[in-house]
Amino acid sequence: MYLALISVFLLSCASNFTNSHKLYNGVPAKNESIGYVELGEGFMLTRADWFAQKLNIHGDSIYAQLETLTDSLISNELKKNWSISTVSKKDHFLRETLKMDNTVFIKTKFPEQGVEIAANNGVVPNYLFIIHEYTIGGDLDAENFYDYTKANVEFAQKKKFKNLSIIATFTLWDNKKQLPLRSGIVETQKTIKNDSIDKDFFINVTKAVVAECLKIL
Repeated sequence: MYLALISVFLLSCASNFTNSHKLYNGVPAKNESIGYVELGEGFMLTRADWFAQKLNIHGDSIYAQLETLTDSLISNELKKNWSISTVSKKDHFLRETLKMDNTVFIKTKFPEQGVEIAANNGVVPNYLFIIHEYTIGGDLDAENFYDYTKANVEFAQKKKFKNLSIIATFTLWDNKKQLPLRSGIVETQKTIKNDSIDKDFFINVTKAVVAECLKIL
């Protein structure tokens, strides 16, 4: 568990759940190569109509535009720490369930054993940064998504949100040994003022999500 943090952007982050392999030795060095696995089907936008209206994006393209922007932002933030290459295909990824706590589980997609994943440029990175699920919405609570004791809880639709919420589940994957070294759940909330957000607001909270992931690696 980690204490909530509040930034100059009135950003607050809820408790994080983590899971580490016994071979995990800490954050990879800055000269390590890491493949960023693009979100793909892991990108989830709740209340897409609300975001389309607030960001002035046509409803038919809101998913595609925000997914592309999010992938770009995450990759750029990771580049500040490592040599990053992009991985688009997940052909060899298999669905699994990973236990984070006594009642908290996340759905994952990992490469199969014996398969090293090459990035789009042909390079085989030492590690992969995999985001399994990336959920954007308003006033979301990670425990309601991943704690099985709350699986049947129903939530009322809101016309206005107090916070823009992003919940991400991720894994640092050893691409050479095919091991999930470190996995986590991060939840980020940013206060919405006057029921209004813009692109810069969205960019800031997205960057904060990456910062929270890196904080618990």
